[in-house]
Amino acid sequence: MIRSIPNPPMDREDVARFRRNLEKHLRGDFSAEERHRIEERKARTEANVKRIIRNCGGKNPLLGY
Repeated sequence: MIRSIPNPPMDREDVARFRRNLEKHLRGDFSAEERHRIEERKARTEANVKRIIRNCGGKNPLLGY
């Protein structure tokens, strides 16, 4: 069984970094390089999902259909 850590230890810098990243995401204030990395990651994720579904006979193993 995998144990979850409901409240991982965070210091003030972790909280500040999280808030900066959240604000940046909500505003959509990304540089061209960051947008490119996000698009690459999204494309890679979609390709992996399609491959998993194709390997499972067209069914999504997580959703069961």
